[in-house]
Amino acid sequence: MAKSKKPILAISSVADSSLDVFQYQRGENILDLRIIYENEGGDVGPQYRIHYKGWNKKWDEWVSESRILKMTEENIAATTKIKQIQTAPPNNSSSSVFVQIESIDEMLLPNTTTQNEQNSKTSNFKNRILKRTVDQGQAIASTSGKNAKRAKKCKISVEITDEGMLRLVDEWQWNTKNQLLVYPMPRPKTVNDILEDFFDFKMEKLKEQSKTSIGRNRGRITKTQEIAARDVTNGIKQYFNEALPIYLLYRFERQQYVEMTEKYPKKEMSSIYGAEHLMRLVVKIPELVHAVQMKEQKAESLEQIFNELASFLENQCKEYFAKQFEFAPAPYIRVIWEY
Repeated sequence: MAKSKKPILAISSVADSSLDVFQYQRGENILDLRIIYENEGGDVGPQYRIHYKGWNKKWDEWVSESRILKMTEENIAATTKIKQIQTAPPNNSSSSVFVQIESIDEMLLPNTTTQNEQNSKTSNFKNRILKRTVDQGQAIASTSGKNAKRAKKCKISVEITDEGMLRLVDEWQWNTKNQLLVYPMPRPKTVNDILEDFFDFKMEKLKEQSKTSIGRNRGRITKTQEIAARDVTNGIKQYFNEALPIYLLYRFERQQYVEMTEKYPKKEMSSIYGAEHLMRLVVKIPELVHAVQMKEQKAESLEQIFNELASFLENQCKEYFAKQFEFAPAPYIRVIWEY
């Protein structure tokens, strides 16, 4: 016997389509309207049947309001950026897109400090944050003397899957346009928790690799390898805590950050925020690397670490990322307006 489906109420009449619940009305690209009251595992609320201009009607689909933007100059500019990201040349061995962070940089809006304060913080952060990273357990030091001649500005890329890129775009839309916030806070799986899982993942990977080695360490993880893996996660955590207030918050999230620092004054932000903001750090790393001089070997090490982290986050996305964002309460929005 076929499993019974939960009821769906479709609104299609001209009279009903004028209800205030719909932000958009029928037009050239909006073919029909409906409301989903119950939908197990899916979106509920107003939905629109969309036709994509220039595409066959078989690609028409029902979408929620979060997938629709009004035709304004700001939204057209944002859409253009998204198209540039999605049409970037793919890796020959993967269907994923390579993201240079400059392509979505304007989506992460500046904070509300003065421009001089912002420039000062940004400059200090860039010079400090990339002076150290992990290369088999050793921190990166700023180069000087003879070594400085071999240092240069390096470009690296971080591979983000199409699904991961769409998630970033959705988060930007939910936060900047729909006034939604990540909820609950602190996150059920914080950055610290995720990095601990990442450490365990790296240790398992090293253990598997050691089974093919020759000698007395076959099938064993050395203390040096364990220290190196721990230094990797500690380095990422430090990067995150320093980058969060400067680079990783949308304007609408800054009040939430203030509330978190006031509510948990002794906690690191990595013990409050989760995968949503950690992924923003992952895609910001190319910009940070390019901002300072470093040896190519060190840049390649960073590229490998953050590509590995990006892949790990995507593989665990159902466990780590928020399944939904929540509307900000009225008092929160009032503070934003007043500020």
